[in-house]
Amino acid sequence: MSAAASVAATSKAAVKQASSTVYLFRHIQTAQVLVSMQKTVERQNLKQITDETRRPAHVRHDHWHPLAAVKGLPDHKAALSLHNSLRDHQLNMHQRQFVQNKEHMAQPKRLRAPQEMNQVETTLVKLVELLNEQPALKASKGQGVEILWERDGVRKQILEKEGLPTLLEGIQHGELVIKRGRDIANA
Repeated sequence: MSAAASVAATSKAAVKQASSTVYLFRHIQTAQVLVSMQKTVERQNLKQITDETRRPAHVRHDHWHPLAAVKGLPDHKAALSLHNSLRDHQLNMHQRQFVQNKEHMAQPKRLRAPQEMNQVETTLVKLVELLNEQPALKASKGQGVEILWERDGVRKQILEKEGLPTLLEGIQHGELVIKRGRDIANA
């Protein structure tokens, strides 16, 4: 095997290992949510916030706290599919949920802004729905997949929500181990 082939094989294995986990981060002041395939928030992730007036100019790592991590997805393709679906949900959420609601738009902007920025609950509900729809997970009934939550209270609030379909029974739940307030240690 040539040196180039071994480097390519090593880098493919590293990409597969590093990218089979999807991370969700929440802003501690505004409750905005970002989706990432990496353990940290990068500047490019800020593009998920469509309203430029509410988008931070640059990433302050002390403001973005890990919310949840979905690990153990079957392969990179499944993780990327989940990531892209969540990201598309984030990009289209404002239009669907708020602009079409006439009562909401009738409120003054100072009252609308906090409601529009609070994305934690809707994003986590969408995460549960998307995990239930993944064909690879349906076949295995979620075996091997684990959702690590920031706090147990967040998990209970979302999973016990009325009208939400139950999560696949094989999916395990755990707690994110966070060091220094923002560094993920166990995902």
